[in-house]
Amino acid sequence: MAVKVISLKCPDCSSPLAGFEKDEIFFCPLCRTGWEPAAQQKKVPLKVSYARAQKVPEKFERSFYLPFYLYRLSVYADSESASSPRVMELLQRMTRVFVPAYRMIRESYYGELGLLYTEVGVVLEDDPDVSEQERKRIGSAIRSREETAPYLYYYPLLIIDKRLDVTDSDYKMNPVFDQIWAVPFFDLGEFIQEGILGKTFPSIILDTISDFRAVNY
Repeated sequence: MAVKVISLKCPDCSSPLAGFEKDEIFFCPLCRTGWEPAAQQKKVPLKVSYARAQKVPEKFERSFYLPFYLYRLSVYADSESASSPRVMELLQRMTRVFVPAYRMIRESYYGELGLLYTEVGVVLEDDPDVSEQERKRIGSAIRSREETAPYLYYYPLLIIDKRLDVTDSDYKMNPVFDQIWAVPFFDLGEFIQEGILGKTFPSIILDTISDFRAVNY
């Protein structure tokens, strides 16, 4: 049986791509792009921006980046029951959806950062000063773009439902993929802290924490 070998080098610059064994997206630290080696269609680079940390702990053992898909979103009330003024105002402001490309154990219990970023309307700032070595410390893109579809509907509905019961209300979602954001995280030992809102999580809920700790650059 023939074995297909996928080269994990950037198709544009031939630099080694960063990522782990089970990842769906691999990253070129030099070009700041993401690639989907398993994609059947012609490979197209995905723009990757490295977010500037807003909450940095005083002490940490190492930093690394976890990827989020950003989608531009248009939401329309598709029924009269969904068209209250309060919800319509919310729909006009809900223009971005963040979906983590990584997975954590019991995300719903510890807090889904994608949902939180989407609800508070997080605006990330690109950090041009991140070194190439730092950009290599990225991975855990286990969730493919195809797997984000339920979240693009689920997250907005959860946010709307806090203000108005969505039962028997219809909404039309028009998501368009925009780019990948690499969000800084800090390894505190027993915990990890994300660098935008300063949220902390037990480090054991990130399956790939041992992979990040094994990276020697």
